[in-house]
Amino acid sequence: MAVATRVLAFGRAQLADRPECSNIASAIGVAQYVAIAGDVARRLGGGRILDWGAGWGQASLLMWAHGLDVVAYDIEDKGAAAGLLARTGVPYIIAPGPGLPFVDGEFDAVLNCGVLEHVDDQVRALAELRRVLRAGGWLFTYHLPNRLAYTEWLGRRLGRFHHDRTYTRAEAVTLFEGVGFRVVECRPFHILPRNVWGRVAGRLGERAGRGYERLDAVLLRVPGLSRFATAWALVTQRPASNLSA
Repeated sequence: MAVATRVLAFGRAQLADRPECSNIASAIGVAQYVAIAGDVARRLGGGRILDWGAGWGQASLLMWAHGLDVVAYDIEDKGAAAGLLARTGVPYIIAPGPGLPFVDGEFDAVLNCGVLEHVDDQVRALAELRRVLRAGGWLFTYHLPNRLAYTEWLGRRLGRFHHDRTYTRAEAVTLFEGVGFRVVECRPFHILPRNVWGRVAGRLGERAGRGYERLDAVLLRVPGLSRFATAWALVTQRPASNLSA
C-alpha cells in the first residue's frame, strides 16, 4: 500500500529529531493505523469525518486513501499540512480546545485515536464531539488505555511511559453514555505493544506489520488474556433526534 509506505518513510525520517514519531517509524507501528483506517472506512462506508487530534496526519491520510472526506484537527501545528497531508486537499485545522471550530452536526463521524486520555476535561471534550456530529453520527475511539493492561503495569514499574488516566471497561462505557452517546461496542484492543518498535524494528516491511496484526488478533481470542489488553476500542453513536433526550 503506497500510502502506508509514505507514512513509514515519513516516520523513519523524523525519528532522529522527533522521538515521539516512534509510533509511525516501524512497519508494526504503521500497521495499526492501516487497520484502524480500514475499520473506520468499512463501518462508515463514506461521509465526512473529523480526525480529532490528528497529530502527524497518518490516520487522516489513510482514511483519505479510502475515499473518506477527512478534516484533520489538532491543538498544535505538527506540520501535517506540508508533510503527510500535502497535495491531498485534506484541511488541517489548528485551534485551541476543548471548543471546536466547527458548526453543530457538521460531521458524519469522528475519530478519537489515543487522544481523550490526554485532555484536561474529558467530559467537555466528549460533549464537543457529540455537538459536531449529526444525529446518528458515529464516534470511533481507539487506544483508550485499559486500567488492567500489562503494559501500563510494566511502564510504572520500569519508570517508562504509561498513562496517568486509565479506564476499566465499565468506566469507559459509563463515561461515553454519560455524555449522551449510545455505546454499540467496547472491545479489548491489542495485546502486543505497537509504539516501542520505532528504534528496534530495523527495516521490517509491511508484511511483518500485517503479520503482527494477525498474531495480535489470535492472542485476543485466548480466554482470559484479553482483560489485560493494552487498551479499549469503542464504537459509539450520537442517537438520532427522535431517540435522544
